[in-house]
Amino acid sequence: MFLDDAARTAFARAVEQIEAGSAVEVVVAIRRRSAAYRHANVIVGAVLAFAALAVMLFAEESFSLASILVDPFVVGLAAGGLVEVAPQVKRWLTPRPRLRAEVLRAARAAFVERGVHATTGRSGVLVYISWLEQEVALVPDLGIAAELPHGAIAGAEDALRGKLAAGGAAVADELARLATAMGVAMPHRNDDVNELPDAIDSDMRHR
Repeated sequence: MFLDDAARTAFARAVEQIEAGSAVEVVVAIRRRSAAYRHANVIVGAVLAFAALAVMLFAEESFSLASILVDPFVVGLAAGGLVEVAPQVKRWLTPRPRLRAEVLRAARAAFVERGVHATTGRSGVLVYISWLEQEVALVPDLGIAAELPHGAIAGAEDALRGKLAAGGAAVADELARLATAMGVAMPHRNDDVNELPDAIDSDMRHR
């Protein structure tokens, strides 16, 4: 429900507000996750496989040798597979620096893939939101980055990240608050044209 109709409307309004008051071009990309984090599947699968083996070895009930050999692996594989439907487990089992690094890597790739670097005034900003990691990354092009105060991007990321738990609409409303700072850094010009698509780039299901 992060990207429901209310959230989509709020993001469209935020982008429009920023672009109407500045020369900045905003692209919003939302991803379910930025990496596979297969180590979490392995950890959960291995722990439960060993637990199943211990139960079989020390239980009062006796098990056949074939069961002792095969069943723990079956339990481990099933448990590892179920991690795919419990993304919070992957988040818990991954250090925060790695989560952040994966989000930044994916955000920078999306910045290039979406052509945010190709605006005339180097004024593009990618707003990248990754749900599994509960992370936000802002990737500004050289033109706008040079005009923003030191620490402005990090501060905006912190503010947006703090709204993730409240849902997409809350994040979008926080994004709209950047309109003033963007307008000061790169004022709107009469000859500004909309160079980048305003539609949300998302792989999340529309509900």
